[in-house]
Amino acid sequence: MKRKIGNTTIDILPPVKRYMNAIERRLRVDGPTRLRIMTELAGDFESRRESGQSDEQIMAELGTPAQVAAQFNAAFGAPRLDRRWRWAFVAAAVLVAALAVLPGLLAPGGATSVGVIGGADGPTSIYVTASPNQNLVSIFPWLLGCAGGFLLPVWRRPRSGQGGGASLLLCGLGLLPLCIVIMELGVVAYTGQLPTAQLGAACWALLTGFFRNGEWLCAAVLAWAIWDRRRTKKAAEHSVEKN
Repeated sequence: MKRKIGNTTIDILPPVKRYMNAIERRLRVDGPTRLRIMTELAGDFESRRESGQSDEQIMAELGTPAQVAAQFNAAFGAPRLDRRWRWAFVAAAVLVAALAVLPGLLAPGGATSVGVIGGADGPTSIYVTASPNQNLVSIFPWLLGCAGGFLLPVWRRPRSGQGGGASLLLCGLGLLPLCIVIMELGVVAYTGQLPTAQLGAACWALLTGFFRNGEWLCAAVLAWAIWDRRRTKKAAEHSVEKN
């Protein structure tokens, strides 16, 4: 099996392919620098083969993929990533799920308190309830935000301009219900179908729900993913211009 890396074509057997891919995944540099590193590494690998070394000997002399990538990252001044923070999103998701499920388990026959803002026959109704079912529904933005944060490309530094799609999609889904309610409320405000007092109460309910239901987390992760995507693209463009 042959693989072309830059201008160098190298015969890659499955163990070597896994070795090269493992090194590439651990590089925390921009796209052009990553390509240059892998091109030089492929050329060095091929020259060692031509001198009579076996693939196993070459990989043993170079070191493990983590060691090789660490040397390149240190040489190019790549920042050290603390991946432990990534798992904080998992812990937050577990905590939110537990807080939503436990009240229903402890009080399965509890009364439900429902407040309605706006008329039931109006174009929009905002419900504020303490029922277990509503608690389960309200944690979805929390869970989607945590999943988006866990999948942020900032934790693994993918190729320049790539990555972040999963985080953007999950956080967009978490914010979609809020966006729909805001649009409905805008229509109500424009048409004047609600008194000013009820319209203000509805806006306040939206604001408090934004923080209580976890939409703020989706918005924060979404902004973080967009910022990191743009920053990585600019860094890649700057590197190409510099070279």
